[in-house]
Amino acid sequence: MINLLEKISKLKISKNISKPILIKLSPDIDEKESSDIIELIFKYKIDGVIISNTSDSNREILKDNKKEEKGGLSGQPIKNISTEMIKKFYNDTNKKIPIIGVGGIDSGESAFEKIQAGASLVQLYTGMVYKGPGIIKEIKKDLISILKKDKIKSISEAVGISA
Repeated sequence: MINLLEKISKLKISKNISKPILIKLSPDIDEKESSDIIELIFKYKIDGVIISNTSDSNREILKDNKKEEKGGLSGQPIKNISTEMIKKFYNDTNKKIPIIGVGGIDSGESAFEKIQAGASLVQLYTGMVYKGPGIIKEIKKDLISILKKDKIKSISEAVGISA
C-alpha cells in the first residue's frame, strides 16, 4: 500500500492533479492496522476515507442457509461495524479527514446514524439494490424530517455529534 500511495502522491504533484484521492477501508482491520492507516493518510495527504468496504466477519448473525458462502458481506450485516469504525476514524483523525459512510444505509435514519458518527457523505449500494433508486428521495425526505425534529439547521452541523 505504501508503494501505491507514494506513486500516487508523486504523480499528483508532478502532474499538478487536484482531484481528491480517497481510500476505501475494510471493516475487518484491527487497532494496529487502523493506527498505521491513519499515519499513512496524513503522510501522503489522502483527501478522505470511505468506511467501509465489505466484510468477511459477522456471518454468525445471518439467518439464511447461504451464510457460509464466500464473499464479503455488505448492507445490514455490516451496519454497526461500519458506524463504529466511522466514529473511531473521525475521532482518531481529529475530525480532519472527510469520511464517506457506507454499510447498511437503507433509510434516512440509517444515513443520519453515519452522519452523526462522523461521515460527511454517505454512499448507497445494497439499499438501492433492495429498494431501487426511489430510496434516494425517501432518504432525503427522512433526513429533512430528522433535521427539523432535532432543530439542526444543516447536515454539516450533525457530522460527528455522536462520535
